[in-house]
Amino acid sequence: MNLGKNATEFLRELHNKLKIAKTYATSHTERKQNRYVSRYNLGNKDKHFDVGEQILIFSQDSTSSRMFSKWTGPATVTEVRSPYSYIVELDGVRKHFHANKLRKFHVRIDSVKITSLINDLEKQVSEYMRYCV
Repeated sequence: MNLGKNATEFLRELHNKLKIAKTYATSHTERKQNRYVSRYNLGNKDKHFDVGEQILIFSQDSTSSRMFSKWTGPATVTEVRSPYSYIVELDGVRKHFHANKLRKFHVRIDSVKITSLINDLEKQVSEYMRYCV
């Protein structure tokens, strides 16, 4: 049975086709990898914490679900081991954490009391009321 080519020609042609396919696959994966990296970096920021800074710690629940995990704190950074490794103190206990498990703590102010201003206004109103009578 003759298929039009001998084994040597067939293998040589197959080898050339595989080289072309390898070149295409390599260039395609490099382009896609660069695209994935650039898209990933759009949403991620480099975290850096200083000694004495207040932070929150991500603590996972015993289950594998992130739904039950929570942020605990505020804790204090006591030592910087490397750019992404920190020693953190929470309730008198020091532990080692990676930056991915940490977040900056922002103090929320629900209400502001200005007692001296209120007292001054009350005095002025009472003096005015005494004057009017």
